[in-house]
Amino acid sequence: MLTIVSLENEKGRAVLLRIGRYHINVAIKNQLTETKINQTFVNPNDYEVEGIYIFPVPDGVALSSVALSINGKPISGELLSQREAHRIYRESARHGDNRAILEHLGTRAFVAKVHGIPAYSQQHIQFKYSQIVRVDSDLAKYTYPLSLAKSATGPVANLVVEMEIESDDELRTIHSPSHEVAINRKDDHHVGISYEGLDVDPDDDFLCYYSVSEDAFGMTLLTHRADENEDGYFMLLVSPKYEVKETEIVEKDFIFVLDHSGSMAGRKVEQAKEALRYCVGNLNEGDRFNLILFNTDITSLADRLNRGEEWFGGERWPDSTVLSNKLIDVKKGRKKALAFIEGIEGRGGTNINDALLTALAEKPDPNRPRIIVFLTDGCPTVGVRNAARILENVAKANRNQSRIFVFGVGYDVNVRLLDKMAADNGGTRNYVEPHENIEVAVSALFKKMNEPVLVNVELNFGQIITKELSPINLPDMFREEQLTLLGRYEGHGDTVLKLRGNISGKHHEFSKDVHFSELELEHDFLPHLWAQSRIAELVDEAALNGGSPELDKEIERLSEVYGVLTPYTSFTQATDGSLKMDYQSIVCEAYSPAMSTPDTIGRSKDLENLRSVRRSRQYNHTKRIGRKTFRRIRRGPGDGEIWVDSEYDGESKRKQIEYGSDDYQVLLEHLPDLARYNKLALSMIICHKRVNYEIVPPTV
Repeated sequence: MLTIVSLENEKGRAVLLRIGRYHINVAIKNQLTETKINQTFVNPNDYEVEGIYIFPVPDGVALSSVALSINGKPISGELLSQREAHRIYRESARHGDNRAILEHLGTRAFVAKVHGIPAYSQQHIQFKYSQIVRVDSDLAKYTYPLSLAKSATGPVANLVVEMEIESDDELRTIHSPSHEVAINRKDDHHVGISYEGLDVDPDDDFLCYYSVSEDAFGMTLLTHRADENEDGYFMLLVSPKYEVKETEIVEKDFIFVLDHSGSMAGRKVEQAKEALRYCVGNLNEGDRFNLILFNTDITSLADRLNRGEEWFGGERWPDSTVLSNKLIDVKKGRKKALAFIEGIEGRGGTNINDALLTALAEKPDPNRPRIIVFLTDGCPTVGVRNAARILENVAKANRNQSRIFVFGVGYDVNVRLLDKMAADNGGTRNYVEPHENIEVAVSALFKKMNEPVLVNVELNFGQIITKELSPINLPDMFREEQLTLLGRYEGHGDTVLKLRGNISGKHHEFSKDVHFSELELEHDFLPHLWAQSRIAELVDEAALNGGSPELDKEIERLSEVYGVLTPYTSFTQATDGSLKMDYQSIVCEAYSPAMSTPDTIGRSKDLENLRSVRRSRQYNHTKRIGRKTFRRIRRGPGDGEIWVDSEYDGESKRKQIEYGSDDYQVLLEHLPDLARYNKLALSMIICHKRVNYEIVPPTV
């Protein structure tokens, strides 16, 4: 991190440098890691400043091949001991502007002086170093001190992280709790990881876990327990091997149910046809399928083929009153299905009830997962129109034997009907808004579901008691997907984790020895991650099925403790003049006719994303740091804002401590996380051991 040596000078107080471009390239090969950094810093001052480049080096990390250049010219630096680095850190953070660096007190530092940074100039920094990433019980962890960038002025204009991992051992689970990364698995030994963002507020260091294993299913357990007298938190990651034989892919049954009513005519039906072509064209040889079209009437491709009728893509013959829905083998029916798709046109009404009952009429094969993809752009207008009756009929016909994935197209859909249908039948809800492409949305989901490798998944944790799990129901596992389970646990110690399920109709079981910690301060992102997913599920339950006093109270409690916001819950500043926030909930208004359909769809998508995302979501006015939640509160006129610990009651007496003072240093020794908290702002209220501390800016 390039920063200014002294902000105070004869021309006044300097403004910290800005970061324009920040590109991090990481290459890991069998634990040997090379990190290359390209940064562009801008001096916003109208005069020359003296700079210093500081890079923290944690204990246990041995840097080698260190090279620093500025504007293409090599710059020499030195690796300072903990004692020498401590002085540099303290001096750099003395006035509070570079306070993010205090989080690294106690580490060594690579330091280089940068003389004479011209006014308004850009400085192009290239820094390279090598290290060995340690592997502990088949799990490796890579960390990059990205949050140092909070010492710059404003957000990072362009942040890019590119990571390539290569291993002689097979790679399994990949997870970044800090950033929403894209994962590109090339084979079992190579994976690419990337992140890109504009105007990024670098609250967190970049963190990535990956595991190596020769097992068919890699299982990685992370735990956190700050108090042995409380239940712990855990996250289990399960990832199948990437390269599988055809015989290891579970044969499945797909039923595509497509609305081709009059409102689908034109661009929508053409995009839907493209989606069907993609899906049918990419079914595996051992799969079976059916295409069911619905408007006022129901048309089944399987019925057409099984009856041996002549067909040209229009409606089935009027005298065919009973449908024969024996599924079609891919080898025999793919070409005919593609021809059938060509003739689909949009016309007529919307008979949702009969379309779904037709899809569920054929008894499923217990050895094959049955997946129904249901797409509609409207509300029921023909046959059974009452949403509650439709859901009841579907539940009775399905009996949890088929997973139903729904796609709502446009803004004329019954959002609650589709959301609940997916929730009650083990699927997901997906919405294609007017500006989006149906083919892209459907084919993306199909690609994920096309290669199941383990179905009817179950887990056993031995003598460890697990509770409050999320997700509550385990999904089937697919080749390119990773199962993530979050929860709380009682007890501690070694146990045998067992994973079991079906592969091609045969029962299989896999096991691994794992350890649930009695006390584990690492992985402090887990409480918030668990609460985020748990609250989203509870809010969804209350919105879809009606709340209860107990459920509402639990949602409020978790929201208060963990600082999680949802589309239906929030915090607003109290109006009594105190420094506290009041909880607000509009869960009871979910799916209300008073709420516009676009707004309801947006909330539904946001809630689904909150439930499935595997990194902590941060907000402008609420931040979670470690085990603490802080909320930004406006003070009186002219007094600015202050970040307040959620444990503070808003009124109790506070002990003021000036940032950087001797009292501050004493508190920092007793509360090392103080440096992490103060990255947010200089003005803060922090509760520690029943004392309320108010950190105030230093006197300049």
